[in-house]
Amino acid sequence: MKNLILFIVTFGITTLGIEFFLKTTRITPPTLKYYNPVYGSLNRPNIDYYKAVEGLYVGKTNYDGRFRENYSKRKDDKKVLRILLMGDSFVEGIDVFSHNHFARYMEEILGKKLNRKVEIVNFGRGNCSIQASSYYFIDYISKQYDADIVLYFTEWRDIFNIGNGNGYPSTCFLLDSSKNLTPAYTWKKSPEYAIHKKLTANPILKYYESSAYFRLLYRAVARIKITGMPIMTFGKFAGIQKEQSYVSYTSNDSISLLTQKLYDTVNHYNQGQVIWIVRNKPYNAPSIIEFMKRKNFQYVALSDTFDDNNIKGTNIDAYFFKASGAYGGHWNNDGHKTMGYFLSNRIYNNLASYNTPNYEK
Repeated sequence: MKNLILFIVTFGITTLGIEFFLKTTRITPPTLKYYNPVYGSLNRPNIDYYKAVEGLYVGKTNYDGRFRENYSKRKDDKKVLRILLMGDSFVEGIDVFSHNHFARYMEEILGKKLNRKVEIVNFGRGNCSIQASSYYFIDYISKQYDADIVLYFTEWRDIFNIGNGNGYPSTCFLLDSSKNLTPAYTWKKSPEYAIHKKLTANPILKYYESSAYFRLLYRAVARIKITGMPIMTFGKFAGIQKEQSYVSYTSNDSISLLTQKLYDTVNHYNQGQVIWIVRNKPYNAPSIIEFMKRKNFQYVALSDTFDDNNIKGTNIDAYFFKASGAYGGHWNNDGHKTMGYFLSNRIYNNLASYNTPNYEK
């Protein structure tokens, strides 16, 4: 009996010690997402976040779960140019340092060109399609935040009639029987959310997401799904791996009625100018550009500055991460820098024609 008690005490102290070690050394980042009862999955506010996979990111989320900056919801000076970013992981940019994100370059470049303060508020969320991000933008962000310019990134995945936001666990738009937009809460019916509700209902397991052990298990399972058990277990000893690349494709898919209505609804934002940033990787969807031209929407095609993987006019690959020797699927430091200069120049050259009622030009 004495040995059993000694074992239990020793095991408990060791477990807590390892938990403390994993948290303080940041061997694994904290759980980034949480479930908001209205909007579904959002970034967790006020957490220190460390990631070392493709590139490297060290930072902290602010009061509203955004990375890099801590600007207030309202701006108090009409001479300040406020730009809001909407999009997926390309916009979120957690594979690079905050000071290498294209938003930092834009603030610096536009600030010098305009001789004004420029604030960029980043609401990018990994894997978040327009079906999911648009509801959060329309119902929350556009009502709570000031923005003179909204850069809304869009791409091939956005154009389909998918009412669950391409699987993103967030409140999305669907079309009702009258073809009108209506919110859908499909994420509340997912197995993951059902498990989450059961665990958080238990007073002992309520804070399971804060556990370093849980985070390690979650990331191990996610990595196995992506790479498979042999690579996850044995790494380079698992045998010859397929050479990594980031191939481009062209899609002739048309834009669904749902997406057309989302584009129209977002574009009616009346506090500032919406500019659509049309991404061309990994799929180039000509139907998006055709729609923007037909509707006379303001847009920027990233094919103007990215020629397949390379930055136009150079042999610099904008997607390959030298540190890990892999294509991670996102822009590397060179890609972000190019984006910063490219978008800054476009905005500066066209600012006089934009609808910015709360910005003193």
